[in-house]
Amino acid sequence: MKYNKYSDSDMFGYNNPIVKDDLTDISHKVDWSRFNNKTILITGANGHIASYLIYSFAYAIDCGIITADIIAVSRNKDKLMSLYAPLTQKKWFSIIVGDVSNPIDYSSKIDYIFHFAGNASPYYISNDPVGILRANISGTFNICELARRNTDCKIIYASTREVYGDNKLDQSLTETSFGALDPLDRRSCYPESKRAAETILEAYHNQYRIKYAVTRIAHCYGPGMKLANDGRVMSDFINNAVSCNDIVLNSDGKALRSFCYISDVITALLIIASDESDNSVFNLSNETEEISILQLAEKIASAKGDIKVIVKAREIDASLYCNYKRKPLDCSRLNALGWHPTVKLHQGITQTMQSFDTKR
Repeated sequence: MKYNKYSDSDMFGYNNPIVKDDLTDISHKVDWSRFNNKTILITGANGHIASYLIYSFAYAIDCGIITADIIAVSRNKDKLMSLYAPLTQKKWFSIIVGDVSNPIDYSSKIDYIFHFAGNASPYYISNDPVGILRANISGTFNICELARRNTDCKIIYASTREVYGDNKLDQSLTETSFGALDPLDRRSCYPESKRAAETILEAYHNQYRIKYAVTRIAHCYGPGMKLANDGRVMSDFINNAVSCNDIVLNSDGKALRSFCYISDVITALLIIASDESDNSVFNLSNETEEISILQLAEKIASAKGDIKVIVKAREIDASLYCNYKRKPLDCSRLNALGWHPTVKLHQGITQTMQSFDTKR
């Protein structure tokens, strides 16, 4: 396969052929009836998962599966207009330009809120930890207040596997498995604020009967993922590959990971949103193909075809990364709703790199 140097926005969008294939796949796996004639607001709309979620709703509407109104919320108007250019003339699509750490000005009825605002990459943990705290804490307060004004509105919140902390007792992590977090660790702005956000949701449920579902997501990847200045291994390695650069490891590559392709994540989120529980928590991970960092680099280099992996174990700033021993997430609770991941790692990597091919 041939790939050209790109920017993060190149070729990704609603009409990208790889994206369209994913949207078709998602549309066949979801019971859309609960979203029919509903209004759905999605924060962090310029982010990877949120943009795919909006595209999935848009595809269902365009195909006549449902009728719904979609509201995309994010701070960067130019990026919103770029990502959603094919949708901006649709009567059912609107944007709100704003920061979720400030109250959201919207007075009409809302039925679902997908709260996905907030950065997670080592780059932002290093450069904007306060912004991460504000999005997850102040942002969640504002989202809960918005839901409070809308009877029967349900919030679906994007949390993280990192809320479990350093768990030394369990072999796998269920939704009730918790270990220690040091609040003064440099990275703790991310998992501690996610823990706080979950507590805020439960407090609003207890006091005001707000409905919510928390999804603790682990290592999502796929078309539209941010590659430049990210710092996570899948992003960095695919960035190397599509830029025709060798993949350089700064460690021995023995650390283990497990990755979940974007269409599987979106399918899970829509199934969770449709669940009738008023307050629920779900692990969301693909634990079928655990892989070392070195093996992942080799798999991506092999898919690219004309680059190699170079191991240069050297000192890096480990404070920006989660260094706990990896424990698999137990997704039995989500499996019981009928969800199972279907996209194999090799397939997902291939599709992701193809989506950045500027000659497609």
